[in-house]
Amino acid sequence: NQDYKNLVEEAHKKGLKVIQDMVSNHCGTNYFWKNDLPTPDWYNQWPKFTRSNYHGGGVSDPHASQHDYHHMAAGWVDTSMPDLNQDNPLVANYLIQNSIWWIEYAGLDGIRQDTYPYPYKDFMAKWMQRILEEYPHFNVVGETWFSYPATVAYWLENNRNKDGYHSHLTNVFDFPLMMAINRAFNEKPGWDTGLARLYEVISQDFVYSDPMKLGIFAGNHDSNRIFSSLHENLKAWKMAMAFLMTTRGIPEIYYGDEIVMTGEKSKGDGNLRKDFPGGWPGDKMNAFTPQGRTPEQNEAFNYLRKLLNWRKTNKTVQFGKLTHYIVENGVYVYFRSYNGKKVMVMLNNNEKPVTVNLTRFAEDLNGFTKCRNVINDNTIILGKEKKLPGKSAEILELE
Repeated sequence: NQDYKNLVEEAHKKGLKVIQDMVSNHCGTNYFWKNDLPTPDWYNQWPKFTRSNYHGGGVSDPHASQHDYHHMAAGWVDTSMPDLNQDNPLVANYLIQNSIWWIEYAGLDGIRQDTYPYPYKDFMAKWMQRILEEYPHFNVVGETWFSYPATVAYWLENNRNKDGYHSHLTNVFDFPLMMAINRAFNEKPGWDTGLARLYEVISQDFVYSDPMKLGIFAGNHDSNRIFSSLHENLKAWKMAMAFLMTTRGIPEIYYGDEIVMTGEKSKGDGNLRKDFPGGWPGDKMNAFTPQGRTPEQNEAFNYLRKLLNWRKTNKTVQFGKLTHYIVENGVYVYFRSYNGKKVMVMLNNNEKPVTVNLTRFAEDLNGFTKCRNVINDNTIILGKEKKLPGKSAEILELE
């Protein structure tokens, strides 16, 4: 515990914040109490091993059967992961106090709660309430792995759930957008393919109480790495990163994506979670230095570093209103607006250059005569048209 506390303190000295991964749904079979459970019903027990149905949508489904809900909430994730019984008041109190203790003891800056919809939902609401009672401005992001925005939205605190459920949860992960990102940049333009996938997911933001509280990402430890999903196409990867850093929400980068590490879920979790190269004696490659990276890795690293350093100080992309335009001819254009300032983003998913008529965007371009390209710092005079290179993203600060 002291080592962990030291880690947090050293991170804070460097201006870094620490988010701890917590799991209220299950633990490991070798946990210290394995041979002496505090109560017989400390775990959800079954006559024989019963796996969760993993159908988290059944928790918010107004037509769901009690049978399905029970198997979702009380079934085990795996044979080595006993399902904690949060209906037991002692278990519930233990999990709540354990979380509060870690926040206070280690000085945590946030929590990522694993498998958020899997425990009993009333317990999760109580857990979140108790944390906010102690730390009113504390943030917790829930892993809400669903394909549809409406199901994700159920878990983000709101006043809209028909069953009256209040999660009190401050943030959720936008898995529908992640899925769209992993397909959009590979596909040819179509009514519902290519960049239209991004548009369609974003257009459903009306289901969220606050879309700006969504954690957005292109991949994580349980999914294909984004560079592998994009068939190791660096141009497509740059477009994905540009989108991630300029659309609404709070962007997250999976370690190693900055040097375009590869990994495929079909090859096992170990393939997704390979060590970052470098930092330890005996490592053959040290990707922490330019000399230790390949030319392609340096190109990716420098591109993302430029984007991140710009975003870090740009309130327009951090907080600005999003206005987007229907995807036409494989080009997706959107604006972020904040306190009179605007950023224009143009994504061209075509392999070849295209010329875009700018008059369509007059409502957002009105009053602006030039712009600065965020990546190459070139100043551009705005006219009636804009030529976009093939498979490219242009991020333009309007002036």
